[in-house]
Amino acid sequence: MGFGKSFLLSLVAFIGLNFIVSILYFALDVGFDTLMDNIQNAPLMIIYYLFGSVTSVPSNNMDWAIVQPLFNEDNTFLILSLGYLVAPIIAAILAGKFAESKFQGFAGWLLTVIVSTVAVVIGVFLSPTLELEFGKLFYNWTGFELILIYIIISCVVNIVFYSFFALLVSKTEYY
Repeated sequence: MGFGKSFLLSLVAFIGLNFIVSILYFALDVGFDTLMDNIQNAPLMIIYYLFGSVTSVPSNNMDWAIVQPLFNEDNTFLILSLGYLVAPIIAAILAGKFAESKFQGFAGWLLTVIVSTVAVVIGVFLSPTLELEFGKLFYNWTGFELILIYIIISCVVNIVFYSFFALLVSKTEYY
C-alpha cells in the first residue's frame, strides 16, 4: 500500500502544483488572453500546463530563477522557473514521506516522472501545434525526434536529481 500511496500523492501534487504555477505565470506575467489563445490554437497545450516541469532540466530552471534575474531586467520566467523547481521537490518529498521504504519512495517518484513524460510525449505526438510550440520552447528545435530526445533526457535528469529528496525523507534507514 505504501507504493500506491506514494505514487498517487506525488502525482496529484505534481499535477496540481504545475497547474497552479502555470496559472500564476499567466496571471502575473503574460495575461490570460495568451492562455486562452494557446488553448484555442492547441487544446492539448493543457498537458504542458499540467506536466510542464518534467520537460525542463533543473539546471535550466535554476538559471532562469537565480542567474538571469541578476543580469537583466526581464523576469518573465522567474515565477515559472521557481515553480518548476518547487513542484518536483514537493512531489518527491511526498513520494518519500508516504512510502514505507526508500525503494518505494524512489519508485513512486520514478513512476510519477515516467507517467508525466509519457503524457507529454503523447500530447506532442497527437498535436502538430503542440509540437511546434515545444519546438519554440526547446531552442527552436523542430521535429518530433529531437523533441522526444530532449524530453527523455529531461525525464532521466529529473528522476536522478529529484529522487534525492524522496530518498532523504523516507522512513527506513539502512545501517
